[in-house]
Amino acid sequence: MPRPWIHRLAAVASVALLAASVAGCQSSVDPTASPERLSRGDAGVELASHGVETKTRIHRVFGRLPDRRRKAVRSEVGAVVDGWWEAAYLGGTYPRSSFPAAFPGFTRGAEARARADKALLTNETQGPSIDSVTAKHRSVVVDVLATGGQARSVTAHVVLRFETTGDKAGTTTVRGRLFLTRRSGEWKVFGYDVSKGAKR
Repeated sequence: MPRPWIHRLAAVASVALLAASVAGCQSSVDPTASPERLSRGDAGVELASHGVETKTRIHRVFGRLPDRRRKAVRSEVGAVVDGWWEAAYLGGTYPRSSFPAAFPGFTRGAEARARADKALLTNETQGPSIDSVTAKHRSVVVDVLATGGQARSVTAHVVLRFETTGDKAGTTTVRGRLFLTRRSGEWKVFGYDVSKGAKR
């Protein structure tokens, strides 16, 4: 029986597009389509931020991508995820109910969908009953689709766990996938598949 506190939302068309692209790369006979072995430099990077540091690493690369570009992708994507976490869950002064800029790094379309899903993608519903938020775990695992030596799209597997104090004291876990592509030289979230659960 599914646990009632888990809610899932997905940008179906966007996810299907990315999944098809990745699947095509995996099944192609082109040798550049196979996931490359990761170098030691792909092991991870920690991004200092609220509470604990975010551990970011590359899991698979579909296609050819030089080491320097891998490191850049890992850092840039990690920063996008961190920006959302800070704006939506961890940052600001509590108690509060307003999250006017909760989705930095999202495309306009994804932001519009996310604003309709604020109960899931931010602390909006429990914010008025929270006194403080402390991050306990932050991880980002990145799969990259590359062509022509450039990263074209990314799936970021994310896990955020934080503790709250106040009337709604407890532990909340946010996990799922963000789908990103490059727009005007910057990584942007164009779709998501996220769940959030709380233990009081």
